[in-house]
Amino acid sequence: MENGFIGAAIAFILGIGISFLNFRLSDFFIKKMPDKYSVVFMLRQTLGVLYIVAAYFLAPFTPWDRTYLLIGAALGITIPMFIFTMKLLQTNEKTNTVRKEDDDNG
Repeated sequence: MENGFIGAAIAFILGIGISFLNFRLSDFFIKKMPDKYSVVFMLRQTLGVLYIVAAYFLAPFTPWDRTYLLIGAALGITIPMFIFTMKLLQTNEKTNTVRKEDDDNG
């Protein structure tokens, strides 16, 4: 039973990595190419789904139960994204403020 929790913890940590990668992609597009931000949406969703699918299909090759891996992976992607979304909102507000000032001055 305890081995399942270890697998869930590993899947959770890897999910945090995927969430961070999604955050960095979004942050890059907000700062560098805000007009093309919608492009990154499909990439972010694809990365998340691929990670869950990989956890499902690779589970038989690990010593852990598939259920624990899937729960850890889902929580690892979902929970950190709340924090990263708040940071993206702050970045977006700063970017919009700078753009509005440029429009007012120009």
